[in-house]
Amino acid sequence: MATSDLFPEIAGPAFAPLRDRLQRLGERPPQVLLLEGGSEAQRLALSRWWACRLKCPQQPAPCGDCPVCRQVACGEHLDMLSYDGRISNREDEENPGVVRAFNMERVRDLKSRLRDAPHGPGCRVVTLAGLTLNRDEAANALLKSLEEPSPSTRFILLAAQREQLLPTLVSRAFCLTLPWPDSAGASPAVRPWEEALGEFLWSGRGLFERSSARNALDARLTGDILLACQKALGRVLAGREDVDNPLDMALSALDVPARALCGQWLAEAQEALTFAVTPARVLEALAARLFALRRRNMA
Repeated sequence: MATSDLFPEIAGPAFAPLRDRLQRLGERPPQVLLLEGGSEAQRLALSRWWACRLKCPQQPAPCGDCPVCRQVACGEHLDMLSYDGRISNREDEENPGVVRAFNMERVRDLKSRLRDAPHGPGCRVVTLAGLTLNRDEAANALLKSLEEPSPSTRFILLAAQREQLLPTLVSRAFCLTLPWPDSAGASPAVRPWEEALGEFLWSGRGLFERSSARNALDARLTGDILLACQKALGRVLAGREDVDNPLDMALSALDVPARALCGQWLAEAQEALTFAVTPARVLEALAARLFALRRRNMA
């Protein structure tokens, strides 16, 4: 079985340069790798491909067929530890899975495990997703772990954009950016909302009338709109904004600190959706913050 069968999300030619880069990087792997861009499924798949590169006994390439690769691919290898800051403590307790909540209890458990040798050959791999700019107790404890080099452990940070993470985390990481999904393949239902949001950021009009209409938004559509915002911000940060997209043009008018704040607010909006906040209120709150930010930035 080839790795393309284990990880179909990153099997295409667009990801070949990233796989080649990670293949070479495996000769001297960084302690912290940050994967940004792409979709959440693609970031997760590439993180596990990297873990296979570090753990597979068939070096120098992950074979995709040995028990180690198969266990890593589904996140069930004993040397794979995964945490997500979006998982609530209650959900973690009631429905424990291979991905655990990121809280102080889990960080203490992680620090304890880091003192032990890995269960098998190669290093231990720790994946962290859903982290935010909040510097809470768990984040501070994580930073201390990253500051202490460990030859037996490698960390992987997953984020839509590096601006969603604490700068101190990013500064410790080797960063790779995944290609964004082709915007032409996005749902046709999203494009009018992109245009409405872009127009709202310029004029302050139109969006709330659309969002307040009965059954105008559900959680899935709102999530797709937030993803479209992430794509737009990613294009702007990369200097490849779409001049025909009003959302791109509105975000490109912001300075660098303001764009970083946009990334933080997008992460907070996505988190609000997971806590069952009314989808229309999530989008309206984000739009209002972005509009006020643009007005201040342009003053």
